[in-house]
Amino acid sequence: MKKYLMIIAATLALASCGGNQHKAEDPLADSGRTQRTENLLANLKQLGDSGVYLFGHEDATLYGVGWEGDENRSDVKSVCNDFPALVSFDLGGIEQGDSVNLDGVSFERIRQAAVKQYDQGGMVSVSWTVPEGITKAEQVSAVADFLNALETPYGVKVPILLRLRKGQTKEGWKLLVDQMREKEVTNVLYVYSVEADSTGIDEVRYMEQYPGDDIIDVMGLDNYCMAPDGDSTKIAAFAEQLDQNLAVVSAVAKKHQKVIALTETGYEGLKVKDWWTKTLAPVLAKHPVCYVMVWRNANNRPGYYFAPYPGQQSYSDFVRFYNDKRTLFLHDINGLYLQKSK
Repeated sequence: MKKYLMIIAATLALASCGGNQHKAEDPLADSGRTQRTENLLANLKQLGDSGVYLFGHEDATLYGVGWEGDENRSDVKSVCNDFPALVSFDLGGIEQGDSVNLDGVSFERIRQAAVKQYDQGGMVSVSWTVPEGITKAEQVSAVADFLNALETPYGVKVPILLRLRKGQTKEGWKLLVDQMREKEVTNVLYVYSVEADSTGIDEVRYMEQYPGDDIIDVMGLDNYCMAPDGDSTKIAAFAEQLDQNLAVVSAVAKKHQKVIALTETGYEGLKVKDWWTKTLAPVLAKHPVCYVMVWRNANNRPGYYFAPYPGQQSYSDFVRFYNDKRTLFLHDINGLYLQKSK
């Protein structure tokens, strides 16, 4: 257990429920989204302003290095005895009518894992990889149906952060949101993110496909550490670039009154022992990110992992990262979906 528990004072009480017989209230806010979804956005802003951030891991509870299919397991939990505060999943392939996503995970398993993460008090995000971009309303239909199906047995729609990966355009974003509204999807916050390359980003590049403040709720950055040989110079260069890129996103987000997140990051293979506390954490400490998410630990692709597992060389350093007062894992959060006190 961490040194303290982040509790957001609540004025919105959760209704108790006995099995499937009783339904909790799931009211809509003036925005047309569920009140819990609006509360999540307000609380993410509070996190960024307070200098702490949620830690997330892609597909964390679906599989890991050397295992799959154990819903009570994650590589992160095996290391620090706690689940990530955020678990994310990808919906690539759903627009084609597939039953599994691009990584071979069934959408039903993803739905179940998302509901469980919410039930445990954690946050859920979904990315949608559409390499060719969104060009037809039919592509969005299956995504909308999936999001509408993210409902607990007691009748609450799970608030979701939705982010486009690959091929995002202003037109695609607007088509997406129009269809979501038409299908009465009320449990989604929209995340705009740009992938950084070796040249970094500036405001002009960052805003190229931005669809507007009336659509986007969170501004994000995808920025990976590319040092396959563990070279300290390359790792230091990554830290410097990440710092500069987050400064750009922070400045833009401040203009547009949005919260910011490091929506994808990580170091494939974690080839140094202290990447978490010596590279990642010092940069994040400088910027008001509300969450950071590392990519997945593949169970069938040797060496392709972005979070440690027992015996991996950054194991001990990750525990130090876990114990940092700025990082929030599942045991550290309570009330993400409750209305903060006035």
